[in-house]
Amino acid sequence: MNAQRGQILPLLAVCLAVLLGFAGISVDVGYLEFWQQRQQSATDAAALGGAQSLAESNCGSTTTAASAATSDGVANGFLAGQINPVTPPATGPYAGNACAVSVQISSPAVSTFFAPLFGYASMAVTTSATAVAKAGFSGTCIYLLSQTTRTGFNGATLNSPGCSIAMNDNGNFNNGTITAPFIGYAQGTPNYGGTKFTLASPMPMLPVADPCPEIPGCAYLAAHPPPATNCQTYNSNGVNATLNPGCYNNLNLDPPGTITLNPGVYVINGNFNNNGVTLTGTGVTLYVTQSGTGPNLDYGPPVSLSPPTTGNYANVLYYQVPGNSTSINFNGSNVNMNGLIYAPSTTSANFDDNFGSYVVLVFGAMNFNQNNAYDFASPPPGQSLIKQAVLAQ
Repeated sequence: MNAQRGQILPLLAVCLAVLLGFAGISVDVGYLEFWQQRQQSATDAAALGGAQSLAESNCGSTTTAASAATSDGVANGFLAGQINPVTPPATGPYAGNACAVSVQISSPAVSTFFAPLFGYASMAVTTSATAVAKAGFSGTCIYLLSQTTRTGFNGATLNSPGCSIAMNDNGNFNNGTITAPFIGYAQGTPNYGGTKFTLASPMPMLPVADPCPEIPGCAYLAAHPPPATNCQTYNSNGVNATLNPGCYNNLNLDPPGTITLNPGVYVINGNFNNNGVTLTGTGVTLYVTQSGTGPNLDYGPPVSLSPPTTGNYANVLYYQVPGNSTSINFNGSNVNMNGLIYAPSTTSANFDDNFGSYVVLVFGAMNFNQNNAYDFASPPPGQSLIKQAVLAQ
């Protein structure tokens, strides 16, 4: 019996070695899986960074997009030499697409921990990850950001077949007709009250963010507010006049007459009342400061305003600084506007006019006045004001 003592120890040692080997392999495989996931996440982020840069340049700057992709890859722990951004992609379904960027991140020597114990002293694994992202274009034209105030569609006929509606609260729909491809609400339950939905009915969604950062002109104004200095007061007193850009403490336009706004930025640091004059302007941006009040466009002759199409303020017709919650009244009988109308804090935007052009409205909440018809033009193909980066592959 004594001679048999210890005979199991060699067998136990062999079993332990095998078990430790399997454990070591599991650790190595798990680490490689972790590394691959980390590498793929960094590659996705780099591709999205490049696509966002493309979106901001209207798909016009491949060099900047490549630099942005590399910067995002470096920020996620990889070396610039390991990151290979290509725009437009050379292969695949997005080959030649100027609004797409392909990124590959390679790691030529990912060392394992336990493989050397099994005779693989110099074992290193090469890993790589690839992602494709592109600059997408949002089809949402009406953003209602307040989470505490409903928007009123009571009795309104809203025709917006190419523009979606996103509400961070919900809406009162009563005895109207709404034509939109998507109508989303983030909380509560809408009041329907006999409203007809011809394309899509309201449905729950996650809250939407303020789209200003995705609109180059809006983002520029947010970062570079024009100065409210040398402000003047202007009263039209019923005469025809042409105004120049600048700062206005008060802008009061009294009928009759025609007021023409020369191209440029008009800083409104006080009241802005159009009491019934014909108001026109091309290449105009209206900027309302924290001290300014939203415009009151009363019933009367036509109002025709359009924003600049190029430059730092491109596509921004109206910008009311966040935090300024004064009401906006577009109550003209013949109003023609296009571009971005941005007042994210106002919950009292009142409309009684018909936009025949492509506009993007960003408010806290708004009211479409009863028994009126509203037409919203669809964004031109590939020319939505709001550009977003999305993963494509």
